[in-house]
Amino acid sequence: MRRLALAAAIPLLLGVLLVGCIVSDELTTFSIRPDGSADLVLYRSNVRSTEERSKAEEELRSYVERFDARQDSDAVRIREAGGEIVAAHWLRRELPCSNVVVARFPGAPALEKYLTIAGKDGELQLETHFSKEGARRRLRLVLRPPKDFKLAEPGNVKETRQKQADGISETRFVVTDSRIVTTRGFTAAADGRSALFALDQLEELLHADPRRVELFLEWEVPAK
Repeated sequence: MRRLALAAAIPLLLGVLLVGCIVSDELTTFSIRPDGSADLVLYRSNVRSTEERSKAEEELRSYVERFDARQDSDAVRIREAGGEIVAAHWLRRELPCSNVVVARFPGAPALEKYLTIAGKDGELQLETHFSKEGARRRLRLVLRPPKDFKLAEPGNVKETRQKQADGISETRFVVTDSRIVTTRGFTAAADGRSALFALDQLEELLHADPRRVELFLEWEVPAK
């Protein structure tokens, strides 16, 4: 059975993954407008292969070629969801590589599709729904972990730091022209304008029900 630390599972939930043995540090930001349209900024640094010598060179060469051709996994998923790639640039082309991708989702359906994983029974599934009622907006994520998913036993600080040394990933949700009023499974920033996944809450929710976890962000659009 797979035993995963939740911090390592979060990128998997959103499908923001590299392929093969390419690893990196990642910072992903979704900026969601009151109508459900959104912008995505994906910044990757320290992109490298965990393989050795010729195999590492081949993997990195393939990754660079796909990125240049806008055929990497991120670009493909953005287009399949109905989004548009606004910009995709190298910040550092030589090792360790770094790049940035900016994309736009024209409406809630495209954002929902990008943040959805339609796995088969027993596989990882993630449903995402955007809704609005009056001045309130809600982004709801329903996670169904794979059948063999087991939370890792809590590790010590040294073990946790070692895992982070291999690659750090963080995802932020920003609500534009709005303020967050309530959350489940998220930690809101002090100004109420953005939030990160609350890993401690997610651990608790998964322990309570390892088959289905519901998270949400709810915010209020000020009257104009």
